[in-house]
Amino acid sequence: MRRALTAVAVSILMVLPTAANAITNGQPDGNAHPFVGMLAFYDDSGTYMHRCTGTLMSESVVLTASHCTDGASSARVYFDSEVTSDYRNGQGGIEGTPFTHPNYNPRTLNNDVAVVELDAEANIPGPYPTLPDQGFLSELKRQHELQNDTFVAVGFGGVPQWPPPVITFDLIRRRAVSNYGGLTRNNLHLQQNPNPDGAGGTCFGDSGGPHFWKRSLKVVAVTSWGDNICRSNDMTQRLDIASALSFLASHGL
Repeated sequence: MRRALTAVAVSILMVLPTAANAITNGQPDGNAHPFVGMLAFYDDSGTYMHRCTGTLMSESVVLTASHCTDGASSARVYFDSEVTSDYRNGQGGIEGTPFTHPNYNPRTLNNDVAVVELDAEANIPGPYPTLPDQGFLSELKRQHELQNDTFVAVGFGGVPQWPPPVITFDLIRRRAVSNYGGLTRNNLHLQQNPNPDGAGGTCFGDSGGPHFWKRSLKVVAVTSWGDNICRSNDMTQRLDIASALSFLASHGL
């Protein structure tokens, strides 16, 4: 599912593919990833549209997903571990301009990577997360390492409750460890709940959030889409492909 959270009821959002929301089977992140923020998007009249997650990659550039920025004219990012500002009315945070990948395909969600360029530098000390080299994940797969690797997802999405599809949203930054599920040309597929080892994943509102390789600061993918109750498929947009890296380089990353 596309996991950007809109004002529409969650039950109406359950279409495939659907973009992603909150961390599942995870834990509050506290200040472990202070450079991961909540993004609120607004149209050209300043009306709130939806919210996602993003990663500060430099003093003023935030990495996120194209299905979050598509159609938006402005954005605000909040780096608090728990967001309490009235983001729907554009209060607080740091304002910025969204840029959608020029080859983003809303039907297939290919090139689901975007940035928000902030109007002012964020007061978040480094070191900042880094991008992978081109073909990084493919090389790990060739070396038969990728299948044993884990990935850390961070986001401000909802938390699934039982019975599904009940999801609660408390705007707390959370993280979860996910297991490898597969690799395509565009996507890194990660396993969701339920997993016997307790691994987790993402849900609505986590869209655009980072997936770190192992316990490093290397962002290899951003949350893109998954299933409609945040239980099985977590399809993330690869960042180690030429189309993603060239776009990000054009914005100074």
